Amino acid sequence: MELSLPASMWRLAEVSNRTGLSRSALYREIKNPKSVTGELRDNPTGRLKVVHVGRSVRVREQDLIDFIDALARS
Repeated sequence: MELSLPASMWRLAEVSNRTGLSRSALYREIKNPKSVTGELRDNPTGRLKVVHVGRSVRVREQDLIDFIDALARS
């Protein structure tokens, strides 16, 4: 069974294409990364909010817009 996500959820590869940042740079910008044990941690310098779907990482459309705006301001 294949799950399809709403169009407003983006994979990191798609976020990378839209922002021009590498995958590793995006992971440094994630505000709420998961640790190896699966618990969410807080990254106070992170500007990109993500949603964890199992082991996958997705970005909501509004969070992506907010992140792009934050990149433009810095």
